[in-house]
Amino acid sequence: MQIKTHGIRIELTQVDESAYVEFKLIGKLTHEDYETFVPFIESAVRNLPPKSLNILIDMTRFKGWTLEAAWDDFKFGLELRKDIDKMAVVGDKKWEALFAKMANWLIAGKAKFFHSAGEARAWLMQN
Repeated sequence: MQIKTHGIRIELTQVDESAYVEFKLIGKLTHEDYETFVPFIESAVRNLPPKSLNILIDMTRFKGWTLEAAWDDFKFGLELRKDIDKMAVVGDKKWEALFAKMANWLIAGKAKFFHSAGEARAWLMQN
């Protein structure tokens, strides 16, 4: 029997009126994964001013979405787009780099692709 691991590990840090969220995407994400974590993030950022959210998305163990989860991800991104100052995408695939470029058109702030989480964190912490 093979166990299929999937989900999203979340680390959230709030400092004054800004927040840093690190997502580690694991396996193939499902609608149920989004039903679990979206309310948590929404409540955490509800009272933050616009463009006060820095996000790191680690896609190194990500295997994709179910169709419904892909739609959930799109809706979640639209809800947060005005709140994002910086979004760092960490991965090793060309489509992940393209994802970061496309995010620049959708979010209020900037998105950038990195091959290492350390470089991504350093960029996010710059003023």
